[in-house]
Amino acid sequence: MSRHRSSQPLWTAALFVTLAMALGGCVAAPPEPTQPPETTIAPTTAPVVDPGPAPRIDATCDDILDSAALQDFMGLVASPLAVATPADRLTPDRAAGEQLGALACTWTNGLQVDPFTGPDIDGQSVRLSILPEGIDDAIAYVDLYQIADPTYGEHVQGPRCLGPADGMDGGYCELFGVIGQTWVELTVDGIAVQSGTPTIDLLAGFRSVIDPLVARVGTMEPHERWAPSKPSTIGEAACDVLTPTDAIAATTGIPELSVGPHWDGPHVGQYWYATTQTGAQRCSLGMSDSDAAIGQIGILPSGAWAYDRYHDAWIAAGGTPVAVPGVADGDAIARCVDAAAECNIDLRVAGAWIRVTVYPVPELEPEYGPPIAYYESARSSAADIAAIVAAQVTAAA
Repeated sequence: MSRHRSSQPLWTAALFVTLAMALGGCVAAPPEPTQPPETTIAPTTAPVVDPGPAPRIDATCDDILDSAALQDFMGLVASPLAVATPADRLTPDRAAGEQLGALACTWTNGLQVDPFTGPDIDGQSVRLSILPEGIDDAIAYVDLYQIADPTYGEHVQGPRCLGPADGMDGGYCELFGVIGQTWVELTVDGIAVQSGTPTIDLLAGFRSVIDPLVARVGTMEPHERWAPSKPSTIGEAACDVLTPTDAIAATTGIPELSVGPHWDGPHVGQYWYATTQTGAQRCSLGMSDSDAAIGQIGILPSGAWAYDRYHDAWIAAGGTPVAVPGVADGDAIARCVDAAAECNIDLRVAGAWIRVTVYPVPELEPEYGPPIAYYESARSSAADIAAIVAAQVTAAA
């Protein structure tokens, strides 16, 4: 026969029986020992952060073009070539290609185009964009100019070079068209060449740099295009809706101001394909009585990824958070201190990236074009212009 062992000590049980008998059985039994209630901790999950678009080919800029070979081909004019970071070179409309997954690369020796005097004669730049879509548009682009070259395929313009003999200050080479499953656009400007250098020699040097590019890109399998977690609804809105001339002219006090698109050439190439696909806009702060402009407004629907990605770089470059009516705290950064540099206000509004830009103030009163007072007025009104655009974008979203 098994023996049951109480969970309480025997002397405790005996004491309880004795006490109960003495009190006429009115003593309650001692409570059973209890365990603390189990606590359920709900698992926590970090919010999903949309990283934004990335190049859709598995390569970096240096993988595609060897920097040392590129420098040897360009020659040294003033200073060595260096990679221009996206935070330095991108505007919302120019970022449209990268939103589609293009690998975009820029090398420059730091001498930029001056808006009043034109390009520096010693300036050198290399611009490369590899877009893994838009093949039909690429073919139409090459066919439009009817200078396809059989070297790299029937839908390729180039390799093509121009030198001093063609009226250029420096050498220039280009390559446009369909390579494999991608649309390639490459321009090389400011090549140091001696007067009288045969174009064929310039072309041979160019091919030594780009032959590896063509071989590698021609075999690449592109990835799928990035899609924003919350698609924008402002893609169909144009400058006359998002950047209304009357309101902006009133806030700046510039009666001749006319805000809208300004482009003289045909709407072809990667830039126009990408802006059409994304709904990106570049609205010029132009003059109604001339072709001059004092600034521009760029808008990239679903481009908030760029604001998030380059925010820290803008701050490091001297940007400061600024209060803009209708824009959340921390969603506007201004870089407008130096009158000799562009005034930029970057905004994140309704999932879009907006940039209001006013060009540098001229040192001397221009003989032709807008007076200095117009630049100064637009710069002092930049935050007000940003508020107008933010309100229009929010209303259209």
